[in-house]
Amino acid sequence: MATNSKVIADSGSTATTTPPSYDTISASPIQCDQSSIFSFRRMKQKRAAVLSRIRDMVLAPNFTPSSVIPNVNACAAALSIAEFSKILTQLNIEGHTALYWAIVNNRPQALWALWNKLIGKYYPSDCLLDLRIACMIISDNAIFRQLSLESSGEGGHIRGFLGCPPDKIEVHVCDTPTNQFNVALQIRMFQKSLRAIVGKYLTHDFVAGGRLWWFRFNMREDGRCYTDIGLHQHSHPARLNAILLIEAHNQKQAGCVTPPEALKIPLSLTGTKLLVPWR
Repeated sequence: MATNSKVIADSGSTATTTPPSYDTISASPIQCDQSSIFSFRRMKQKRAAVLSRIRDMVLAPNFTPSSVIPNVNACAAALSIAEFSKILTQLNIEGHTALYWAIVNNRPQALWALWNKLIGKYYPSDCLLDLRIACMIISDNAIFRQLSLESSGEGGHIRGFLGCPPDKIEVHVCDTPTNQFNVALQIRMFQKSLRAIVGKYLTHDFVAGGRLWWFRFNMREDGRCYTDIGLHQHSHPARLNAILLIEAHNQKQAGCVTPPEALKIPLSLTGTKLLVPWR
């Protein structure tokens, strides 16, 4: 496997992604047997009806994109916000979440309509893993970033306290048969972040080649910065042959006719060794 990675520090550009909007049609409300004596029985019937309708949206072969919004709204109206959000984050459809199936079955209309109903966009640990695996299956870094599935770690929390704007990580496929790709990282307030995380890791996750990768920086107390790359769990082993390319600022430095050349750092394993998921 061959990869080329590029890190661009302190870029001023920002990336915005807005889920698409779709035409809507009417949908019947969720109903249950009103003759039920106990309220918990009626609630159980409602949950079952909502889950059945959601299952059809993400799995049924006769999927109609224009029916998604009214059906999601009908489901959300049948339950409390908390109860509906709970259903969406449980592994209750063939051992996976509804969002998982919307991702792997390429149903963006259902994905974003359901995702917009989540309270605080919070994922329980099993739901988070489920969605990360789904993004690996379709090898889609864009959805991975849009759903905020990266594990920022302690370094990411510190960057939040510093008021650092979101980073931009893009994956560009170069050669599908050989699994070659470029990863461009634009890390805002990079130098300030490194000075603030001495002894800790600044980690960035991305999806490429059907695998979930992590790339991290570590500023040691001796003032040296170290980089490392690896695979998250559930990723297949890979043959690493990469180059870390660190470019200078776009602005020309005082007294320089042209910007300094980019720094190239090889990242590869010797011989026939494979990079295996880190545990």
